Amino acid sequence: MRYEIRHLAGLRSTWILLTAIGVLSLVAGLTAPLGAQAGKAPSVWTMVTAFQMDAVSLQLPLSALLLLPVATGPVATELLRGTARTTWLTVAGRRMSFAAKLLVGGALGALIALGGAALVTVAAATALAVTGRAQPDWAATLPGLLGYVAFMTCWPIVATAVIALIRNRAASVLLLVLWPLLGERLAQLLFGLVPGLRGFGDALPFAAGRAAMAAGSDTLPEADRALVEGFVGSDLTAASGVSVFIAFTVAMAALGAWSYIKRDAR
Repeated sequence: MRYEIRHLAGLRSTWILLTAIGVLSLVAGLTAPLGAQAGKAPSVWTMVTAFQMDAVSLQLPLSALLLLPVATGPVATELLRGTARTTWLTVAGRRMSFAAKLLVGGALGALIALGGAALVTVAAATALAVTGRAQPDWAATLPGLLGYVAFMTCWPIVATAVIALIRNRAASVLLLVLWPLLGERLAQLLFGLVPGLRGFGDALPFAAGRAAMAAGSDTLPEADRALVEGFVGSDLTAASGVSVFIAFTVAMAALGAWSYIKRDAR
């Protein structure tokens, strides 16, 4: 664990990522009052969207996309630049090395989600107080925040597993970006064409992940709620979405561990 933490802390890209997340979170919080009428609070969904960096409309949180270079970096560096065996000797084996990468990556994802949400909250509360607008129902934003934290904790683990399986950084990043954006939508269309399989589209992993983050959308007017549901692409509840995405993450982690442990480094 300490080895992986020191490794990440020593990378310039890690600090660039944290700085970018911090700046974007402050901007999201400061601009939250812009859509609210004078004297009124922003909606719960407005604040949830600010926490999640437009996860539903973008199909992935912007923070998740920014995290990709850091999440795929450790395994890519080891397996593709010939430093894997040195790492395995340093941390007493491949199994321990991969487990440490998963744990540190998941912790970094959770830290980014919670830290970003804290900055959004402070900035938004300050901006609302200065402009004389009411505070939103912060307690009602917690389910959406928890779904986002769960997604961001799992996301680096999935990314690490994918790079361990594919062993090509560019291909891994493309897959992690294009599958949630396009691949699952095409798969849902195909499932819809086959009688009896339509429901399987709701349980695709990233559709489930978006469902996990859609908690709070039920406070929207009906027309806006229908639009959000279209972006989500799944009828799962938030709790079911979290469960499906965690199960997917565990399966990917197991496959990634098998590849990392059993296959030789290049």
